[in-house]
Amino acid sequence: MIVCLSASHKNVSLPMLESLHVSDEDIPSRAFCSEKTIKECILLQTCHRVEIYSGLKDGNRDEALEQLLKFWSTKTGVSLDLISNTIKIYHGKQALTHLFYLTSGLESLVLGEDQILGQVRTAYVKAKNNGTTGLILDKAFMKAINIGRRVRTETNINEGSVSVSSAAVDLAEKEIGNLASIKALVIGAGEAGALVAEALKSRGVSEIIIANRTYKKGIALAKKVSGKGIRFDRILATLPDADLVVGAVSVTRPILTGRRIASALAKKGPSKRIMLIDISQPRAFEEKIGIIPGICLKTIENLKEIVDENIKNRQVEAVKSEKIILEELARFDIALSKLYAAPLISEICKKFEEIRQAELDRALRKLGESDEKKLMILERFSKELVERVAQIPIVQLRKAAIDSNGELLSAAEKIFQAGD
Repeated sequence: MIVCLSASHKNVSLPMLESLHVSDEDIPSRAFCSEKTIKECILLQTCHRVEIYSGLKDGNRDEALEQLLKFWSTKTGVSLDLISNTIKIYHGKQALTHLFYLTSGLESLVLGEDQILGQVRTAYVKAKNNGTTGLILDKAFMKAINIGRRVRTETNINEGSVSVSSAAVDLAEKEIGNLASIKALVIGAGEAGALVAEALKSRGVSEIIIANRTYKKGIALAKKVSGKGIRFDRILATLPDADLVVGAVSVTRPILTGRRIASALAKKGPSKRIMLIDISQPRAFEEKIGIIPGICLKTIENLKEIVDENIKNRQVEAVKSEKIILEELARFDIALSKLYAAPLISEICKKFEEIRQAELDRALRKLGESDEKKLMILERFSKELVERVAQIPIVQLRKAAIDSNGELLSAAEKIFQAGD
């Protein structure tokens, strides 16, 4: 059975989530798999989640979960009771559904985001290289990755910006056209400013200038996006050469007024065209700026309309994505259930064959038979007899796997001494 222990932005606070992150990811996976009840293990860690996926022996599920939780507690220093009362635990089909939703972007903080697909793939490859995956998790994670790809190919779940920062760059591209040759000035090097700068870089903007109150922080962001950092008091001097100015700074009153900008642009003449986008709250650009000739001013209100519309579109696409996931899940659940029984059936057949061969050899020695035709008949008879006898438990074990009847599978493992 597949089990997922999940701590995410949906059920855990950010400080708690940070404390649940496990250092040296390779060690936990190997340690988990060293336990007799845990056959496979994959540890997935991102900014917004810590999850442990395990392949367990059905009869020892409770024992295995206890071992996983204790190890998680020991490794992070978070109390066992706190972890147990905080995380979500998904079993069997629930765990598969969660994993498929996850790779499709339906469990993300930002609906439909693409990054999680690569993060799941990385976690799987790392576990595979460490030898902590097996038949079940291999199949489950490969299917999840393929479903994530299919969802993004057949739906628009990841289309349209759903953050104000990225929407600002989308709007600039719509108004200006190709951004590759423009000069952009970003005021603010906080989270919003950094997202704007990174989005500009991804669109191929040739020159990005960062202005920030803390000069050192501005320089650090500028370096990250291959841009240039300037001091805050150089904004007006730099502005006339800019084609795009984005304000993403925390202020109590506007830092750019109509009078100051008009004065700064006077030397450039009336032909100068600049687009200003203000995503600051409160506003960093005075509203009067918008009436200055050559200035196109957009505010956060304009962007929120775009973001809200994109979110609605993604929610519509999420419904389409769910249909794909459920369709894939129905097929995969049956195939995976048969895989649970396959090793057990193989072991049983192996034991039956060993018994058949031993008893046939013993009977032939007693008979002293040497006729090839008779020997062939006895060989065929013994094989067909064993196959007929084995057919009944095999059919029932396959049915038990499809029905997720772990008790019957565990009982059969003990009855037939499979694996001993």
